[in-house]
Amino acid sequence: MKKEQSFKNLTPDLTLSQIISVDKEAANLLSSIGLDPSRHKDETLRSACKQRKWSEVEVLKWLKKTRLSEVEASENGESPEDDFGKDITEWANYLEQKFHDKNLELLEEIENDFPRVKKLHGNQYPRLKNMEWYLEKFSRDYKLYLKFEGMKFFPLAEKLTPKNKQPLDGLIRKLQHCLDVVERDQVRLWELMKTIRKKGGDFENPKGACSTLRILNYNLKQFENNLKHQFQVEKDHIVPLVQQDLARFEQ
Repeated sequence: MKKEQSFKNLTPDLTLSQIISVDKEAANLLSSIGLDPSRHKDETLRSACKQRKWSEVEVLKWLKKTRLSEVEASENGESPEDDFGKDITEWANYLEQKFHDKNLELLEEIENDFPRVKKLHGNQYPRLKNMEWYLEKFSRDYKLYLKFEGMKFFPLAEKLTPKNKQPLDGLIRKLQHCLDVVERDQVRLWELMKTIRKKGGDFENPKGACSTLRILNYNLKQFENNLKHQFQVEKDHIVPLVQQDLARFEQ
């Protein structure tokens, strides 16, 4: 709560050194979009952004939102992944809370920023137009994938527990189909993500890029990392647990 209040009190007229004194991790975030605090520690955020023709309001808003989200996750004490053992319900809850909700929020932010960036810089940076169709398709397909997991796959998986001496009618067949869908869609979505990165110039910032484009690229990189982690958790834990439970009923 104290940290949250400190973040809320940040203004563009504070020096970078003063901002970092509130939260050291802010230095890494600012560096990630091309503003090295160690070289401009005595400048105000407003002055540093003005020199680059950036929006200091947008940069500060992004900085606050990103750090508050990270601090909140840390204070909530998210459980290490090896704590859940063979409990499919706990794994499903973990995936939905850590990845489904947060990735959808980040994807929404990307979708909100992209049209504005493309309108301002689409002719200057053709990569934005090149990646647009793939980003829109990915967004639609990924949302359907999360809906499939949350409303069908996870609820079915939670029904197949060691207590089941006999499988429920059609449950095994439905779960086998779910596993096929998950495996297929993971490959397809990851290939789409790789295409978006390629079309988007590896999410690197061109010299002279505005703050909005830099923030968009940061969010795309963050989303890609989250997606990779989500799929890895599913491959390493959820899928094997379901396969093990299904194997109990194989003749």
